[in-house]
Amino acid sequence: MTGRPTAAATPHAGWPRWRVFPPVALGVVMATLDASVVNIALPALQRAWHAGLATVEWVALAYSLTLTGLLLAAGRMADARGRRRVYGAGLLLFTAASVLCGLAPTLGSLIALRVLQGLGAALLAANGSALLVQSFPPEERGRALGAFGAMVGVGLAAGPPLGGLVVEHASWRWIFLVNLPLGLLAWALLGRLVPADPPPAVRAREDGVPPLLWALALGALLFALTLGAERGWAYPLVPALAGAGLLLLGAFLVSQRRAADPLLPLGTVAGPLGVAVTLTFLSQVLAVSIGFGAPTLLEGLAGMSPARSGAWLAVLPAAALVCAPIAGRLADRLGARPLTVTGMLMTAAGLGLLGQHGALDAGPWLAGAFVLVGVGQGLFAVPNASALLSLVPTERLGLAAGLQGTARNLGIAAGVAATGAMLTDRYRAYAGVPLSLGAAGPVDAEALAAAGQEAYALFAVLALAAAGLAATVREPRPGATRG
Repeated sequence: MTGRPTAAATPHAGWPRWRVFPPVALGVVMATLDASVVNIALPALQRAWHAGLATVEWVALAYSLTLTGLLLAAGRMADARGRRRVYGAGLLLFTAASVLCGLAPTLGSLIALRVLQGLGAALLAANGSALLVQSFPPEERGRALGAFGAMVGVGLAAGPPLGGLVVEHASWRWIFLVNLPLGLLAWALLGRLVPADPPPAVRAREDGVPPLLWALALGALLFALTLGAERGWAYPLVPALAGAGLLLLGAFLVSQRRAADPLLPLGTVAGPLGVAVTLTFLSQVLAVSIGFGAPTLLEGLAGMSPARSGAWLAVLPAAALVCAPIAGRLADRLGARPLTVTGMLMTAAGLGLLGQHGALDAGPWLAGAFVLVGVGQGLFAVPNASALLSLVPTERLGLAAGLQGTARNLGIAAGVAATGAMLTDRYRAYAGVPLSLGAAGPVDAEALAAAGQEAYALFAVLALAAAGLAATVREPRPGATRG
């Protein structure tokens, strides 16, 4: 909807607008914390369930895949039914699913419950920033969204060390159970501090078929990727899943091309905007390659405890969090392109160090690699987001933000699947058996080190390709007005 907002769309002038922030901040911290904390627990889950990495990775993948598949649909549902109502439903669903995850009796039930938790997270992620935007006047929205972004960074940075401590000194189950008091507190604050939803000006059409096609297509393709790495690419189910995924993806694209009000307007993702969205996707793939793969390497090769592994992994989001505001100010002066290119080149250098030296010990090579990737991602993220939003007119900002969120979460899901597939496939090629820290026998350290080095060498090449792609993005001059 375009035009001037009505008086009911935002709180009145006397409303203390920052009261809206606490329930939104708690929700985003829970959702991002739960995405990052699970990666630390994956080695413990392999040992607890005596399962391989290709199976256990679905604990992470089920969550991010559901979030990705339903994000755009959740935003449209909020347009039709009210943002506070949908956000509150997401809080309750996420909290209840977290408790059930902590009580899960089997690995299969845990993966299924992570789908339910991902549904709650989609309702939260699609509406958190929108609640802030509709509560603040335009001249204050930058500060509000900056604080929102800081909470995302806090959740990502706190996840690895907190998860490591919980797994080592309590149980992996508590990484889910801790959400119960936080979720109930956020839900209570939502009712007290966030104004009621105004009546929707236009009743948005809701169609559940396109999101279902999108989610099923992604699930089939990523399942084919993980199964092929574990069982071999000639395993009959692998090409069947890949073919089904491609057919479902084609059906989704056809439905969007024919729809009068498509969930994903395909015409908007051509040209520079499509490049910026692609870069958002690639940056998440590269960041997740360490967040997901490094715990297995650090514990399997360097013999680290979960707590120590989590502390090392906190270096990346902490460095990104420190660099992000600096990068934002520099982007206002220099434009986004120099920073996005530099950030991707630094990411490539860090991944290249991991590709050469692996994670055999916690020495200066490992520290340098993590710092380079963290700083590189910090330099890249804010300028790329700014460039992406600058490429659309003001009335299309909501669509651009939805595309950005979808690309980010799709990158997380694809990064988990790709990293798991590379480590599993190369380990099987060297050791002759699937990778599992929970297997009866010891892990073949040489095979795991070689698998890690090959995987991160390939990711370094991908980062270099992303830097070249970033160099092609044309953006408005700093300070130019969007059309």
